[in-house]
Amino acid sequence: MLLVALLSQLGGNGRLQRNGMIGLRIPSTMSSDQAWVAGHRAAAKPAWVGFIVITVAAVIFFLLSGSTATPDIGVIVIVVIFVATFTWLVVAASRAARVVEPIS
Repeated sequence: MLLVALLSQLGGNGRLQRNGMIGLRIPSTMSSDQAWVAGHRAAAKPAWVGFIVITVAAVIFFLLSGSTATPDIGVIVIVVIFVATFTWLVVAASRAARVVEPIS
C-alpha cells in the first residue's frame, strides 16, 4: 500500500507522467495528461489512509501474535482493508479523471 500511495502522490503532483507501466492505468486516467494528474491526485488521500490503517492493523496483530488464531485473522483483515482501499482509490481516481476529461 505504501507503493500505491507514493505512486498516487507522484502522479498527482505531476512527477509521474502518464505511461503504460506504472500508476493508475484505468481508461479514465489514461485519456489525457490532465485526467492522469486529477485521477492520481484524487487517489492519493484514500491510498495514504489505507496505508496508515494497514500499518496500524499490522502492528496490532503483531503485538497480539501470541494467540494461535491471530496470524490468520490478521492476514484476512489486512487483505480486506487493502482490497477496500484499492477499490475506494480507483473509484475516486476514475471520478476525478472523468470530470476533467469525460470519456465518450
